[in-house]
Amino acid sequence: MKSFEESIEVVDLKNANYFAADLFNECFRSPFPIPQDYLGLVHNSESGTWHQFVAFYKWTEATIEPVGFCNWIRHRDVYLEGGMCVRQNFYRRLPKEHWVQCKRMGGIAQLLMEAAAKTLNDTEAWFGYCGDKKAYAVDMRVGYRPTRHPFLIVKWFRDVSQSRQEELEDEIALLGPF
Repeated sequence: MKSFEESIEVVDLKNANYFAADLFNECFRSPFPIPQDYLGLVHNSESGTWHQFVAFYKWTEATIEPVGFCNWIRHRDVYLEGGMCVRQNFYRRLPKEHWVQCKRMGGIAQLLMEAAAKTLNDTEAWFGYCGDKKAYAVDMRVGYRPTRHPFLIVKWFRDVSQSRQEELEDEIALLGPF
């Protein structure tokens, strides 16, 4: 059997609807976030304003399943992260050795964020909205911190003055949940 690391792949797509719409619906019972103008933010597919990361798990040589998804939208000099979801029964179906390896690596949500951080680190910060305790714990492990706004969290990628941090936090809070 291949290792868990050999069986999991995280991919950045411009539009992951084909691969992740059913996963997103399973988790949120809402339509998939199609890259488009959103919250007054203009979408340009050529400039990379939307990034949709999908984690694929290879069960066999012929069976590959999308098991995780997350969306990043570029807004000026930050990314808005949202829609993080993991296939609800994925961990229960994993072979025990792979479950142990996956857990050691932090789980699918953490793997998605770590993969995204390798390429989406060209801004001052990432912002997210989080009200789920398990998701919050993962977010904190990958470097997010709470803000003074309820549910709004931030992961800084640059040294930013306290006044700039507060300015960005207030600006993003005005957008509402994303």
